[in-house]
Formats: sequence, C-alpha cells, structure tokens
Amino acid sequence: MRIAIIAEVYLPKVDGVVIRTMNLIRQLLERGDEVLVVCPEAVSERKSPVPIVEFRSFPFPAYPEYRIGLPDGRLVDELRSFQPDVVHFLNPFAFGFRCYDILSRTDLDLPCVFSFHTLYGEFVKRYGLIKPLSRVLWWLMRDYHNCADTNLTVSTIMQSDLQRRGFERVEFWPPAVDASLFHPDRRRAEMRKRLSAGHPNEPLLLTVSRLAPEKSVGLLAEMLQRVPGARLAIVGDGPQREQLERMFPADRTNFVGYMTGAELADAYAAADMFVFASETETMGNVVLEAMASGLPVVAPRAGGIPSLVREGETALLYQPGNATEAAGLVNSLLADDAQRLRISSAGRSQAEAWDWHRSAEKVREHYRRTILEHRVGSERAEKDRRLARAVLTSLTWAFRTAAVFPQRRKSKVGVAASTP
Repeated sequence: MRIAIIAEVYLPKVDGVVIRTMNLIRQLLERGDEVLVVCPEAVSERKSPVPIVEFRSFPFPAYPEYRIGLPDGRLVDELRSFQPDVVHFLNPFAFGFRCYDILSRTDLDLPCVFSFHTLYGEFVKRYGLIKPLSRVLWWLMRDYHNCADTNLTVSTIMQSDLQRRGFERVEFWPPAVDASLFHPDRRRAEMRKRLSAGHPNEPLLLTVSRLAPEKSVGLLAEMLQRVPGARLAIVGDGPQREQLERMFPADRTNFVGYMTGAELADAYAAADMFVFASETETMGNVVLEAMASGLPVVAPRAGGIPSLVREGETALLYQPGNATEAAGLVNSLLADDAQRLRISSAGRSQAEAWDWHRSAEKVREHYRRTILEHRVGSERAEKDRRLARAVLTSLTWAFRTAAVFPQRRKSKVGVAASTP
C-alpha cells in the first residue's frame, strides 16, 4: 500500500503520539508499504525514515514546542504525485483539519482515516485564557472526524467515550510497546545513581511526562511529601518546568530532562516504582513502558489508563487528583515486597502481549477495509461545513496572532533600547 500520513506533530518532537507514529511507520516499511509524511516544518534538524513534505509553521503560544502548520495548495500537488491508496490524518487538529479542507475542495477522492490521540478539548481547561474553548473544540473535532471514512482511537474507553459524544465509525487501534527494549534486565547501577542524584539506596520513584499543565505533574509534589524517605526522578521537559522545580523538594527530586530510546529504557529499569498523575491520556504510552520494564504502576483512574491495566493486579489506581490516596498506594507497595513483585510480574506479562507487529497489522486491516468501502460503499451526503471551516480559520488566526505579537513587541523594545 501507499500511505500518506498527515501528522499534526512529528520528529524531532518527542511524545507518545510521535513514538506511536514512528513505530507504525517502521512496521509499514517492514511490510513493503510506501509512506509519505506531511507535517509542519521543524525549527531543528530531524532525521525521518521516510520522505516528508513540510509546511511553514508557528509555535502554539501556550506550548511553543507544538507548532501549528499552515498548509497550502502544494499539498494537492504532492499527493497527486505520490498517489496514496489511503490518507491517515494522525492526531489532526489545526494543521490536519486544514489539510482536509484543502483536499476536500479538489477532485482528489482519497480514502481517509483519522486517528484520535489527544484530548484537545480537555487540555485547554488547564490554560486559563483559552479554557472557554473546550466545548467549541469538542464540537469542532467531532465535525471533522465525522468526515472520515474511519476513525481510530487507542483505548476501548476512549472508543466508547467518543461514540457517546457523537463521533461516528470509531474503531480500535490496539496499544503496543517494545517489550524487548523496555525490559527489567536493563537495570544498571550507574543509571540508578544518576536518577537518585547519588542516593541509590533510597526508594526511587519515577515519572515520565511532558511538563505542561494538562499533565498534572504538580500533584506528585504533594504526594511525595506523604512518602517519607523516597526520592523522585522526573524524566521529561516542557513549559511548566521552572514552576514545577519550585514546587518539589529540591533535596528529594531530580529533574532529568528528556530521554529516549535505550537511555529511557535504562531509566525505567533503574527505578522501584512508576508514578503518574495525568488525567487526560487517551491511552498512556508511558504506563505501558513502565509495565514492560517491570515497574509496579500507581496512576489515576482516568482517561484510557484503566483499559490498559487490571486494577489491583497489574497496577494500582487512585481517584484523580487525590494525592493522599496516591501516597497511600505508594507507601503500601514500598512496605510490601511481595505485593510489589506480584504487580511487577503481572504487569510485565501483560505488556509482553502488546507488540507493535499485531498493533500495526490491525491498522493495516483498517486501511484495507477503508479503501474497499470507500470505493464501493454508499455515498454520504456532504454536509454544510462552512461554520466549522470558519471557526478553524479564526482559531488559527488567533493562535498565530498571539504567537507573533510577543516577538514583534520584543523586537520593537530591542530597537528602542538600542536607539541613542
């Protein structure tokens, strides 16, 4: 098959969606498929295993690492040249939806798969000024996703939630993790010493997260106060890092920064337990990686996480936002070696069943069915989408203005300061 992936985020950015994208691409290439990625331009070098088509972009004001692309008519020319059998809009929002609008106004009749990975409508609730956009974003996402031949999402909980919200043709993309990379055998004394800031004999907790408001990492500071003697290593970075560094006890917390690949796998294996706070995960890729690494998991009973675990057997879950309950679960595991070992072993066994080969093959089945049904299926009446397009255009303009204005103001201040 020839697959065009329109990616809202792509390398060199590192997050769960990009990891899933790259593993899917790797599996598709191994099967002999041809892949083209369409994405916003990056500000730093990236090494893509497949050809890419980039469009100019600007940083999202509340989270500069996320860049919003501005597609144009070149998209049509590139896809005509590539001649894809199917177009996969992976985690579409401001960029992906505008790409869809451009294609929908041409004679290109391409089977379309949309995959839902990010709760944009919930994320904005953590960013003061744009919090009121939550209902608008949910409406906008439903409107665009319901144009797709097939919608995919990455947990059965999210599948049911999206269907309840009025999303149509929602199918399941199974979770997956590289259990050969994330493995308990990678435990190394040097990494444990690094993560614990030179205190390897003390209980070591680990979290891996983007440091942004929607990830609720600050809850772990309150939890840590209730777990005497333990240390916490925080792997990840983001716009909230400085604020979080002020919240956590400096003598018991180590902000490590980004890690990927083998280094990240070593970090998981070096810890005693994985703790997590995010309530907005559609799946929870880091939970899978922790389970595969043999770590007992303590996480909120929220988002797609409960669909990944058997509560009480492969992980312990707490009421979202309840730091006291989370600390109680952590303390119970630290005090009970047998329980910790039992949950660790069961989690590892469960993770071993989730491999990328089977996950990608399921996606390819969705591709094949989408192609077939698009060619022979009944035509759906094209609805009037002028309002959705106008709202998307307005949002993109507002985000771009908010991103450009501080730079212009800074430039003007710099010029004024240098004027005699």
